[in-house]
Amino acid sequence: MERTDLPLIAEGKTKIVYANPEDESTVYLCFKDDITAGDGAKRDVFPGKAAIDWSISRDCFEYLQRKGIRTHYVASPSEKWTLVRRLHQKIELEVVSRRVATGSMLRWADVEEGDRFEPVVTRFHYKHDPLHDPMLDNRYVDHLIADKKAWEYAAMREMNEAILSVLEHAFSHFGMQLVDIKLEYGIINGEVHLIDEISGGSFRLWPYRKASPDLQQANVLDQLAPEQRLDKDTYRLGESADAVLSKFAAIAAITAGFKDL
Repeated sequence: MERTDLPLIAEGKTKIVYANPEDESTVYLCFKDDITAGDGAKRDVFPGKAAIDWSISRDCFEYLQRKGIRTHYVASPSEKWTLVRRLHQKIELEVVSRRVATGSMLRWADVEEGDRFEPVVTRFHYKHDPLHDPMLDNRYVDHLIADKKAWEYAAMREMNEAILSVLEHAFSHFGMQLVDIKLEYGIINGEVHLIDEISGGSFRLWPYRKASPDLQQANVLDQLAPEQRLDKDTYRLGESADAVLSKFAAIAAITAGFKDL
């Protein structure tokens, strides 16, 4: 489905949004080969990435919908193309849930790499690259929910943590730990829905270091193998295009098995 005649709605860093002339309640998302990091400061084009991202996202969305998670996903009519429901409102926030401490959290929180969170830690970030996606104060989010009846924040927090849990369980069947996940949301018919994509740039994924790890410890770093990570940190750390694509392809091979779970 390589359609170039569809009306263009918007183009982002990794996807293009096209109108669906046959159904105004839906739009098409076309994945791009672009990869970015550092709030867009680092950017490259890796041929083949779009098809890999598309397959991971398709597998994750279809699995989540089978588990009862509300999403905008409708279908994947062909490689790199996804049909989704049109939003009534996009929420300009990124929601990050963390099971294991790593990444930027080590610089702004009093934690050690590998600290395990139970329950998971969830934070909201303004989706704004020039301002480096600043994080909302969690006490203020609690205030919005309690005093301003900001049901959207409560719904996003609950959904994000449920999604992490569902996908964490799925990846565990393949000897992988879902470390954290960053997702986006929108409003459709008055309800919060998961939107956008889920791909190697949406989460951190570390293999188990041994067959039966003890993941109930306060710190699980010695149970996992972050040096064998399969996520976009490989790109952030400067690995080659071939290495990054190989690791993203390994994720796709795993998520292809979600249909059997």
